[in-house]
Parts: sequence; structure tokens; C-alpha cells
Amino acid sequence: MTTADRAGLPLPDYDELTVGTLEHRIRGLGAADVEKLLHYEHTHGDRAMVVQVLAARKHQIDEEGG
Repeated sequence: MTTADRAGLPLPDYDELTVGTLEHRIRGLGAADVEKLLHYEHTHGDRAMVVQVLAARKHQIDEEGG
């Protein structure tokens, strides 16, 4: 993972976040930012718990109409 890969992420310290911290920090993000993190995760770590947290937040945003 290069710095360039992480440059456009909405959470600059994303790779260092625990799942619990990530869950808290993404609450304020919109759909586009969550999608960006999901794409990054799928192409880099593809950690199941992280993908689950991000997908749940994306679903929540979609349900809220945002």
C-alpha cells in the first residue's frame, strides 16, 4: 500500500484504525466516502470484519435515503 493509494481516503489514518474505532469514525461519512473506503478495503486488505462494518454503514445510509 502506497501513500498515493491512501491519499484520497476520507480517513487519513484508515489503515491504523481498529474495527471498533472505524465503526465510530464512519458514522459521519456520506455514501461516497463509505464507497471509497469499501473499494480501498476490497483492493488492499479485504478484511471481513472491516468490510462488514463498512457495508452495514452503506446500507444504513441507503435506507436513510442519503
